[in-house]
Amino acid sequence: MSNGTVRDDGDTSGSLNGRVRALYEDMAPAERRVADLILYFPGELHGYSASELARLAKTSNAAVSRFVRRLGFGNFEEMRLLARQESENGSPVALMRQQGQPASAQPHDLARHVETVTNNLQRTVAAIDPAAWTRLIEAAAAAPRVWINGFRHGFHLAGYLKWSLAHVRGNVFLIPGPGETFGESLVDARPGDLAILFAMRRRVPATARLAKALREIGVRVAMITDTGMTDTLDAEFVLRCQSRSRGATDDHASAFVLAHALIEGLIQHLGPEARERFASVDARHDAMTEFG
Repeated sequence: MSNGTVRDDGDTSGSLNGRVRALYEDMAPAERRVADLILYFPGELHGYSASELARLAKTSNAAVSRFVRRLGFGNFEEMRLLARQESENGSPVALMRQQGQPASAQPHDLARHVETVTNNLQRTVAAIDPAAWTRLIEAAAAAPRVWINGFRHGFHLAGYLKWSLAHVRGNVFLIPGPGETFGESLVDARPGDLAILFAMRRRVPATARLAKALREIGVRVAMITDTGMTDTLDAEFVLRCQSRSRGATDDHASAFVLAHALIEGLIQHLGPEARERFASVDARHDAMTEFG
């Protein structure tokens, strides 16, 4: 059992997303294409027929029927009814839309971007277990070393977190380092260390290999990902960010906010130790006249 955030991965009687995640690994490829549509665009489902869903998933009506039965529904209408109820009840994940927005919601509308970011952030924070969040901060404070990684969008998130954490505590490393392989980067990793991995949508295979290697060493693994990711790589801590937007690209503001909140939480947890480190950094700035 993970000590991370509460997940809906194993509840086949709860939310639609929870049912899909719980059974995803056992699905055939055609069923997974249907599952992927629902995981990333759940608010769309109640507006489609079974045939339309099959067409969008590039699969057959028979595959959709198998998918519906696998999730425990008697027929497609039962599944669509649950999706409609979640949308009407204001389920955060069901409020996302893939297409069909009014003209006022077009991607060039800055106010709509702000609304999307705000809603995604509120939904992200609401889904986090406060006790698990506290345990993650405690792990970040107690770990001898903290290893941070991210690819693609996650690379910039990881860089921000590494730079910021280094102001609060020592022995924080962004991996792999410039020109390094993972083997060279992790030669000093030890049991009890903490790794924070950013694994957003369209995750690269190297992330799974890294997580496996870290667990074999005995490093505790935290993963910051999005709501559609089904495989959490057996991470001890899992933080899911709402990241969908009305445009063609994902919104990663929630991941940045979580990184910032982790830093602030660590400052509060470490107290005088963090203040002393900040003071040492400032003293070094002054000694080298690095700021005008």
